Amino acid sequence: MDKIAILHTFMCYAMTVGVRSEMVQLRVINEMPNNGYSNLNGLDAKPEEKLQARMKPANVSGPDHLYHLDGKCFKYRDLKYEYIFCPFNNITQEDIQAFYEPYKGVLGIWLDWEIKDNKFAAMRMVEGSSCGMHNHRTTKVEIVCGVRSELVSVSEPEKCRYSAKFLTPEVCGANAMVVYPRLSSELRHQWDVLETDRSYGDITEKGYQKELDRIMMAAGYVVSPGVQSSLLEKASAEKKKSCKDELEEARQRINELEEELRMKEEIIVELEGKVNS
Repeated sequence: MDKIAILHTFMCYAMTVGVRSEMVQLRVINEMPNNGYSNLNGLDAKPEEKLQARMKPANVSGPDHLYHLDGKCFKYRDLKYEYIFCPFNNITQEDIQAFYEPYKGVLGIWLDWEIKDNKFAAMRMVEGSSCGMHNHRTTKVEIVCGVRSELVSVSEPEKCRYSAKFLTPEVCGANAMVVYPRLSSELRHQWDVLETDRSYGDITEKGYQKELDRIMMAAGYVVSPGVQSSLLEKASAEKKKSCKDELEEARQRINELEEELRMKEEIIVELEGKVNS
């Protein structure tokens, strides 16, 4: 371990004692699927960089025919940026025009689904890289029927609020993204009662949406604020543990180097004594 690595480790240690909001190493997918960016074959490849994420990804949820996308990543480039979308994990952005210190950051970590009209409409990615004093980047990834699985667009309609479109043949069926049939019988019953109350005017729209959100949280399709806070805390705890482990490794390496230096100094003294005699 060189001096720079040791210095990084001690800086990491300082973070664990002085900062509450921590960063954690983002999961890096080393092999990208060809169908995710086949139009980019032939472009110069470059080493994958490790980014920093504030939050652990939530559990995989939603239609089970999409679960196999977990662990795969899909690349898209426009004239200025390169984006990499890893379903159920994260989405990142890198400036490909800048020659000096190009921006590379996290646009969001997988949290849950945006549900509209009884359908899984978009993946919600939150707690991305910082944007201003008390704000972080977020992205909604719309899942749309397509011939092959690929990320086809990313835009920024509002500052630090991104919108992306992901095509896949997995959602081309008429019921591929319908929510109701995937609920348990108990949750379907609760939804039926809720719809009845709404039709008779026994509940306000605000109350209806609140109860519907509760059903989706119970199903695991929408994450509660408490669970999101827990994911942030887990990331912080893992970062602290990682920093402490790195610090201990650095200390051991320093001890080894000091012992090696001591032995070399003894050999030099011994050799000088023989020469002088």
